[in-house]
Amino acid sequence: MSHEYCGEQTERHIRLLRLLNELNVYIAEETELERALVFTGETVRRALGAGMCVALMEEQEQNLQVWVDTDREESRYCFGLKALASERQVLEDGAVQILYPQKQSVRVTLLPLHTYGTLCLLPIQHNEKRHGVLYVFHEQEMVIEGDLLEFLEGVAARLSIAVYNWQQQQDLQYQRRKLQLLYDMMAVAADADKNIEDVLELVHRQIAETFHCSRVIIGLVDEAGEKIVLSNASGKVNTKWAGSLTLPASVGGDRRHEEAFRTGLPVVVKDGRYDERCRDAAHLLDLYSGVTVPIMYKDNPLGVIYADNKEHRRFTDMQLQFLTAIARQLGTVIMNVRQYEHIKTLAVTDGLTGLHTRQYFSERYAEEYASAERYNMPLCLIMIDIDDFKKINDTYGHVVGDNVLVAVSHMVQRQVRAYDIVARYGGEELILLLPRTQLEDAYRIVERIRMAFRSLDFSFLITASIGLAAYPYHAQNKEELLMLADDAMYRVKHQGKDRIKIAKNKLGTV
Repeated sequence: MSHEYCGEQTERHIRLLRLLNELNVYIAEETELERALVFTGETVRRALGAGMCVALMEEQEQNLQVWVDTDREESRYCFGLKALASERQVLEDGAVQILYPQKQSVRVTLLPLHTYGTLCLLPIQHNEKRHGVLYVFHEQEMVIEGDLLEFLEGVAARLSIAVYNWQQQQDLQYQRRKLQLLYDMMAVAADADKNIEDVLELVHRQIAETFHCSRVIIGLVDEAGEKIVLSNASGKVNTKWAGSLTLPASVGGDRRHEEAFRTGLPVVVKDGRYDERCRDAAHLLDLYSGVTVPIMYKDNPLGVIYADNKEHRRFTDMQLQFLTAIARQLGTVIMNVRQYEHIKTLAVTDGLTGLHTRQYFSERYAEEYASAERYNMPLCLIMIDIDDFKKINDTYGHVVGDNVLVAVSHMVQRQVRAYDIVARYGGEELILLLPRTQLEDAYRIVERIRMAFRSLDFSFLITASIGLAAYPYHAQNKEELLMLADDAMYRVKHQGKDRIKIAKNKLGTV
């Protein structure tokens, strides 16, 4: 062997060691696995002029998933290994295979690699655990001498460290995010000013930021338990699909939620195009892979979380545990918030009529009056008293009297606007607050209410005495305005009933 050849060998060996050192430094500093894989591919190209592919093991299915392929621009995809596949032998034995596909028959699963002159398969392993396979391929036939083999084994070893560190980092990240999100959920749920929408927005945003899926959707089961209504969604959502989320699932429709509710477990879809549970939905949503997680309280389905992708996405045990834990806690939070909102509703709602209570009205009246003063806006107050209500009770009984109160309350609510406030003020008295309303407009509303009394479905006529007062026309403080509306109503009582009386203003005129 000539001195010149030995010198070339030495120079090549030194160059390969330097490239390995550069790769080692990069991997030690890089936290994103994909960037580390891309840099590794560039390093292999500089060293050998060869291409590189990395396929990592999916432990749940014992498949391999391609993460990077320097010669092909393709999305991530998975492939299964046949019994005698070369990759399976590499994973089982932990031994390197050097193949020459143009000279010999090979059992490599990735078919495009069969066209290359030289193909090397190396295990990506750490502490005897196999993480995947490193493919290095060259168009020409190459003799893989000792220093080249040493270089390739060094690349595989450094990739193993990168994959292991990434997996540890992912696990730690999901644990931290899970704990933080659980804490945030409880903090939002404990805030009396927050509602279910606030909780759902928090969870939706955190899942979207954590998983980087093409689309994250949260839907809740409606009160009738017949369908799922979408509440939060990132990415475009097909309306036809959204309308098909029924319980039970429609024939030919998306059935992922139904299976999730039945089992209480996440439903993982690897390729929606061939999955009978969501084949039509996959077409409507451009869905390739995804996970559907049930939101439940005990055994009751409350909703569902969809994390869908347009390409293959591997969901690890840690990710599924993360989503499951969040969904379970979300189910508890939803029930707690609903119960709290129900209790709040009971506290401010009259049990018979469904109107607001006098206490609630007093609080809102103070707020609206202060706002009217601050912004110089009109405000009207209306007192309604059902005429001869005691006579109705004495003649027809208290059950009929209660029915009259309920019917009147519902009728009045139908006649006013969404932002108007209606409350039961006394036994048969109702009070209305009309914010940002001029006296003339309020009078038209009140007259409509007075006439609507005649349409109530009872065997006897029901009428009311109504008093109306307006700010700032009639009074300069909220106590005076309330007193004037009440006084106007009582004047009607003494002047014949079934009519409207406008309060006297400060000059004594109406």
